[in-house]
Amino acid sequence: MVTPDAFYHVALKVPDVGDAVAFYREHLDGDLLEHEQPDEEETGATAVEHAALMVGDKHLYVFDRAPYEAAGFVDELPYGVLHFGYTVDDVDAAVADLDGDVSFVMEPTVFGDLKVAFFEDPAGTRIELLEFLD
Repeated sequence: MVTPDAFYHVALKVPDVGDAVAFYREHLDGDLLEHEQPDEEETGATAVEHAALMVGDKHLYVFDRAPYEAAGFVDELPYGVLHFGYTVDDVDAAVADLDGDVSFVMEPTVFGDLKVAFFEDPAGTRIELLEFLD
């Protein structure tokens, strides 16, 4: 069993990242933290447009497509909620603690200053475990 430290964020797939940012800023007083577009030559999980906002006390990430979708780990996903993210002290240990019947979307992987892993609940909802690296 994994005991997360905190609920950290929700990630959404949207048809237009700029429109989503404008909506959350205007209607929910979201604070834009970053908005990045990939370089034309980028491929894989980093080849996505995304923005990060603080809405209330939680992060909201909006993507034009999920990084694990862009990397080819899953088929094309519909618009809407991509996943929920929970922080843990050690992603590798948390993954090892999960029961054997868990379906992984992505094994532990380092992205910059994060280590992340994605798995699915029985209904197919994706859950991210994330560890902040020093």
